[in-house]
Amino acid sequence: KKIDQGKGRLKELEKQLVSLRSEVKKYQQQEQGLLKEMDNTKRQISLTNEKIRIQKRELELRKAKKRQLQRDHRGAQKKSEKLIERYKNRVVHAYKLKPDRQLDLFIDATSAREFYYRVKYISAVNEADRKLYDEIIDNINFIDTRNDQIDRETRAIAKNVIDLENEEDNFRELRNDIELKYSKIHADKSLIAEQIKEKENSINKIQNLINKTQKDKKAYLARLEEERKKREIVSLPFGEKKGKLPWPTTGKIVSNFGKQKHPVLGTITENSGIDISTASGSAVRAVSDGVVVTITWLRGFGNTIIVLHDDNYYTVYSHVDNIDVIQDEYVDAGQQLATASSNGSVNGTQMHFELWHKQEKIDPSYWLRK
Repeated sequence: KKIDQGKGRLKELEKQLVSLRSEVKKYQQQEQGLLKEMDNTKRQISLTNEKIRIQKRELELRKAKKRQLQRDHRGAQKKSEKLIERYKNRVVHAYKLKPDRQLDLFIDATSAREFYYRVKYISAVNEADRKLYDEIIDNINFIDTRNDQIDRETRAIAKNVIDLENEEDNFRELRNDIELKYSKIHADKSLIAEQIKEKENSINKIQNLINKTQKDKKAYLARLEEERKKREIVSLPFGEKKGKLPWPTTGKIVSNFGKQKHPVLGTITENSGIDISTASGSAVRAVSDGVVVTITWLRGFGNTIIVLHDDNYYTVYSHVDNIDVIQDEYVDAGQQLATASSNGSVNGTQMHFELWHKQEKIDPSYWLRK
């Protein structure tokens, strides 16, 4: 089932990549389209990275299946060896009996009925052994066939992962080339204003994504409780963790929650979370256990992960790369979700973190440990 879901998601991602490639070609013809060209290139990297994660997850599933088949194969072989040993002991035992003692097995019968049942019993034992042996051999043959099939699929997926990683490297080179041109765009106030507008649109998109998950909230929360019981996790309700949450990454807050004055334009903008300045590649971790409800790419925010927690709280992690989780996956508190990057940011490596309760934004700084 997980493999089929992965295949469906791969087809969807491939369609998005084809669409984005056509957009990139269109924007290449326009000087003012440079910003969009870069955004689309980054998004292609993000989608390709998701394809790689899904393919690697499929690879892990097939390797696990192969290990199980190998265990079944060994078990079936041991059963067949025991059966063969039983046959051998029976033949040796019969050979050691004198011919007249072999006949005694039947001659000693006190009645024709007992004689009949002795013959029938020995025949039934032999027939049952033969059927069991045939069944074991059939099972070994089936396991061998399935093993070969999984080997072929594993090789094909491994090759696909390599091809995708090469494609991702090419996209990264393209992004680096575009970033050289990006410095002049950063100084253009009109384009900075456009970036702010896109970021505001992305904030609305985050709210829409959270609103959308409300429809499936019960299923997600039921999944969360199921995973907690399975792992025997006892945790405070999220609403009681104010001032106790671990930081999502190391670093310091460089942009606070709420209204901010833009340093270039002098306009007032609103920050829907906090921005934490950190080293590129720093681990980004879940502040509490939950279920990943969304992994997407947003202009102004780059790769974005949304996690649903109990009590209808959400945490949002943006400007990240090397994502280690997939959508609908349960994550433990402190589990690494991704690494911090400048993906979607014009201010270097600043990890953006948001906290929502239902459809309302909350200042995360009051919830993190001091």
